[in-house]
Amino acid sequence: MRSRDSKQQLLFGLVLTLLGLAFLLDNFHIFDVRRILPFWPLVLIALGVFKLSQDSDGRGRGIGFALIAVGSLLTLRHLGVFDFRWRDFWPLILIGAGVFVMARGRLGGAGKAGAEGVELHSEDRIQLSTVLSGNQSKISSQSFVGGKIEVVMGVAQLDLRQASIEGTAQLKIQVVMGSVKLLLPPDWRVSVKGEPVLSEIDDKTTPPLMSSNKQLLIEAELVLGGLELRN
Repeated sequence: MRSRDSKQQLLFGLVLTLLGLAFLLDNFHIFDVRRILPFWPLVLIALGVFKLSQDSDGRGRGIGFALIAVGSLLTLRHLGVFDFRWRDFWPLILIGAGVFVMARGRLGGAGKAGAEGVELHSEDRIQLSTVLSGNQSKISSQSFVGGKIEVVMGVAQLDLRQASIEGTAQLKIQVVMGSVKLLLPPDWRVSVKGEPVLSEIDDKTTPPLMSSNKQLLIEAELVLGGLELRN
C-alpha cells in the first residue's frame, strides 16, 4: 500500500515539476507553453494507465478506464481526429445525473428499510468498488485500519459510527463523476488531503470535545465528484 502511494505521489510531483518548468521557460520567452496546452488531456491518460498498472486486484479498473476514455476523447478533439462540440453531448450530463439520482434513490430506500440493502462488514479493512451503481455499507470493527473506496458514476455511503480505531487509520477514496458519504463517530479526529478536480470536499464533522488518539487520515482523489463527511 505504501509503495503504491509513494509511486502515485512521485508521478503527481513529476507532473507538477514539468508544468512548472514549462511555465518558467514561457516567462523567459524560451518556450511557448501554448504549444503543449492543447495536449493536457494526456495527463489523464497517463494517470489512467498508471492506475491500471498498479491495480493488482481488479478493483480500480473502472477509474483507470474512465480516465483513459476522457483523456483520449479530449486529445482526439484537440488533434482534429474526432471533432465534436460539447453542446452536442450535453445530454450525457442528464444521463449521468439520472444514474446518480437512481443510485441515490436506491441508497435512500435501503436506509428507510433499516438493514435491508445495507452491506455489513466486520473486517478491519474495507475494499469497496462501485461502478454505475449505489452501495451502502456499515462497519462495526473495533480495530478499523482503513482501506480503499472507488466510485465511478455512482454513490457510496460508509457508516463507521459503530466502529473504532486503535491509533490511526488510513482511508483512500477515488471518485470519478460520483460521490462518497462517510458517517463517522464523534470521538475521531479527521484529516483530509486530496486532489479535487472540479470537485467538492464537504467536511461537516466536529472536533472531539476531549483529547482523542483515534485519527482517520483520508486521501481523496476526486474528478467531477464529491466527498461528504458527517458525524
